Amino acid sequence: MGESKESYKQIFKSTSIVGGAQVFNIIIGIVRTKIIAILLGPGGVGMSGVFQTIIDMVRNATGFGVNFSGVKNVAENNTDPERVARTILILRRWEFGTGLIGTLVVLVLCRFFSIYSFGNTTSTASIALMSVILLINAVSAGQLAILQGLRRIKEMAKATLLGSILGTVVSLPFFWWLGISGIIPAMVLTALGSLAVSWFFAKKIITQNVEISISQTFKEGLGMAKLGFFIVINGFVAAASMYVIRVLIRSHMGLDSVGFFQSVWTISTLYINILLNAMLADYFPRLSMIQHDNNASNKLINEQLEITLLVGAPMLMGMIAFAPLALNLLYSSSFNAAIPVLKWQMMASFFTLISWPLGVLYLSKNKGLYAIISETLRQIIYNVCVFVGWRYWGFNALGIGFLIANCINVFFVFFSVKNISSFKFSFVNTKCIFSLGVALALVLCSSLLLNGFPQYIINATILLASSIFCFVRLDNILDIKIWIKNRKKV
Repeated sequence: MGESKESYKQIFKSTSIVGGAQVFNIIIGIVRTKIIAILLGPGGVGMSGVFQTIIDMVRNATGFGVNFSGVKNVAENNTDPERVARTILILRRWEFGTGLIGTLVVLVLCRFFSIYSFGNTTSTASIALMSVILLINAVSAGQLAILQGLRRIKEMAKATLLGSILGTVVSLPFFWWLGISGIIPAMVLTALGSLAVSWFFAKKIITQNVEISISQTFKEGLGMAKLGFFIVINGFVAAASMYVIRVLIRSHMGLDSVGFFQSVWTISTLYINILLNAMLADYFPRLSMIQHDNNASNKLINEQLEITLLVGAPMLMGMIAFAPLALNLLYSSSFNAAIPVLKWQMMASFFTLISWPLGVLYLSKNKGLYAIISETLRQIIYNVCVFVGWRYWGFNALGIGFLIANCINVFFVFFSVKNISSFKFSFVNTKCIFSLGVALALVLCSSLLLNGFPQYIINATILLASSIFCFVRLDNILDIKIWIKNRKKV
């Protein structure tokens, strides 16, 4: 039990370090998002979301996932200084090359993106200018991948936080000065801020001097690209799906409604990803190091899943219960039309909390094909639900479809991981999934069906009971009370 507690504490420690930085990122993001929402309105937020989706889609299509696979390679060779040095140099060169390819793709297709995204060519020049972000982000991602692979979690957290601060400080004046026309300059400056900070921390890494020719770089980097290929397809499918969804919304309801969806997507997906990415920082390298031991892998997956559920579920309940407050705090009252969609999507995120720790096993065991099938299945179901459900549910189809897709995806991920490593949920996790899932469903039903005082009483009671349950369990495995007492003595 002592060894198990140490593993839990390692998970929670790395999560706390990165997660702490992410909390500050949330605060910075709240300020930035609030100002953008006030200055640009739903239409400006929608346009910004479309631009970002184009960046994400092209980056996933041309990046070969080398930043993610590079983490795995650096972690696996961490005990061999020469291999680490070679891997880092190859990773940096590949990131630069793939970023350059992404930039060229956007330049070539900028007219097409403008017509398909906005129905005209007026945004062609803006999209062309935006292309440089692909190169900047690629180099920055490479630096963070190196820090993560070496398990320099504190430096990675600092780089992420300071990059966010710098990007926000230099970009916000452009929204005030230029309005919607300032979106692209602000995005470029934000990317440059992140690059400057990540480069500052990454250059402190001292490695052996190695000489690698361009042909060797290409040949040895193919290993990362092969694993990254699955990440590329996976990410491209997700980004392309979101692009199609946004275009569908614009054609049905206009650019303001795209802004409504963007606000919901930011809260329900990006903010929950803050928790998952905080855990991923140490979880993926650790899982990669024990990939050949199914028992050890399954034990770590269950430990990671338990921590993820205990930390994440109360947060989801709170977001469902206080969805109107969240939208008004992060954006403005003009976004209230998106409140029901936000509630559905936060419920859907519970299934993401379950499938995510399991799905990481795909890449640690080089089973990327499963990841592609999982994400493709999820996005197809989501798009079908939105297209078919729009007639019956209208704008709410975006949230209901997301819930259906994530629910079905959990079953695929579980049975595929069971096939790969004979995985099964621990008894504790089975209990957590059932009890927390029921609590979330009750909060969702109360929020959708009731109004006023009864709704708040029911939701507050369920949230309080669930939070106590999660805290007690966390205390059992992490000795939180003892840690607090020791801190008071100091």
